[in-house]
Formats: sequence, C-alpha cells, structure tokens
Amino acid sequence: MIFTDDQRAFKDAAQKFSQERLAPKYLLREREARIDRDLVLEMGSLGLIGMDLPERYGGMGVDAVTTGGIIEELSYGDFNVGAVTVVQSLCGAIIAKNGFERIRSSWLPRVTRGEAILALSITEPHAGSDAGALRLKAVREGDAYRLYGEKTSTTFSDSADAFLVFARTGLESDGAKGVTAFLVPAESAGLAATRFRDVGSHMSGRGSLFFDGVHVPADHRLGEEGRGFSEVMAGFDYSRALIALQCIGAAQASIDEAWAYTKEREAFGGGGGRGRRGEHG
Repeated sequence: MIFTDDQRAFKDAAQKFSQERLAPKYLLREREARIDRDLVLEMGSLGLIGMDLPERYGGMGVDAVTTGGIIEELSYGDFNVGAVTVVQSLCGAIIAKNGFERIRSSWLPRVTRGEAILALSITEPHAGSDAGALRLKAVREGDAYRLYGEKTSTTFSDSADAFLVFARTGLESDGAKGVTAFLVPAESAGLAATRFRDVGSHMSGRGSLFFDGVHVPADHRLGEEGRGFSEVMAGFDYSRALIALQCIGAAQASIDEAWAYTKEREAFGGGGGRGRRGEHG
C-alpha cells in the first residue's frame, strides 16, 4: 500500500517511539504486570492515543488507515501497549458517537491526553460475549440506574478509570434488543474488580467485575435504552481490523528477531547471541 506523506509521518513517529521507548523495556513491564501510567501520559502528549477521535475532544481526526498504521508500529515494540491504543480508539469512538455531551467533553480529552484509561466490559461467565444472552441487570431508578451482576474477562480490569458496560434493561427474552450500554467510573460505590493469573499479557491484566447495586446516572447511558447492541457494537468491525494490525506488528517483531538471531548464532560451536529484547529489563 502507498501511504500519503502525512500517513508516513505518523507511522515514522510511532515507529521511533516504539523502538526507543517501548521495545527496550517491554519484558520489564510484563514482569511488573502493570500499566506504566507515565508512559501512557507520554503517548498522549505525542498524539498516540485516540488519534482517530474528533479534534474538539483532543484527537487528531485521522483516518482508519493512519490509525491502523500507528497501532501496528506501537505493537511491534510492545503488543500490550498496542492494546491500550486499540481499546481507547474503540471505547472513545463509542462515547463520541453515543454519549451525552457532558460525558464526551469530560472523558475524551482525558483519554487522548493519556490521563484516563477506558475498558470494555461485555463478557459474562455463562455466555461469553454473546450480547443476546447477557444477564447483568440495569434497573431504572428515576434519573439513574442500578447495576447488578458480574462481568468477566475484562481487559484492564484493575487499572481502568472507567468501564463501558453492557447491561440488560429489558427482559432476557428480548435478546440483544434489551441491552443498554453505560459508562461506569471505576470508583463507583458497589463496584469491585479482581485480576486473573493469565499465562500472558500480564501488563494488560484481565479480570472480573462485580456490580452490587452500582449507581449510574442516566446521562452516563451510551445510546438509547435497549439499543446498546445495534448502536454501540457496530464499532467492533473496525476494532477487529485494528487488533489484526496489532497482531501483525508483534508477529513482524518476532520474525525480525528470529532472523537476527540466525545471523549471529554459532551452531554446535557454543556462544550464540541473545535476541534484541532479551538484553533488556
């Protein structure tokens, strides 16, 4: 594919950051199993988070191809950091399209500056990510809702500042038509998080969320009540393409490291070199 001068400039900037700031200590971040918030702030200052969001909310309004190119370059240096950017683009787009203005103007600039991290919470223990079978209940109480139930396999479960939560406002027999999306701040009373002992991606941290009557103001609803599936899940096709590029970036790094190793390895003669990343952290 032939990139424009602007697209190439964005990719080059992301590549430089990836090679100089991400790759050298990606193993250390994985061992520490935490998100480096200072690093996220640095990415925000460079326009590497939410770059596809509208400019009025701190984004740069770049196209999907440019966004994908940036994510591929970041993921070359650290797959998990690439995941931060992917999830912020998805969640940010959902809020930008479906959120009330107070929520958009409050949260999106913080996300693009790297000051806040959003997480998507759909999956439930009994039904996976099948939106039509969700049981987490949202009960309307005047100008607010109360959330009851459990979510699982939520990335950034114990590090996100807010969650995009899909809950049932209708009957279970309504299927996907009875699902509504909400923005739920992590400090909300009645919300508790746990973290899994995963085999990888420790920096990102997946876990479960438990909602015990969590109070959510009505203006934190994203989209119309009962239309969470049709209005919000439409962004998933775009995010799946970004995830594919995230994987391609990490795969290319593995190929390059393997190739470099074969050129310096001494078969049967002892010695041999360590991969580029094995020297750090």
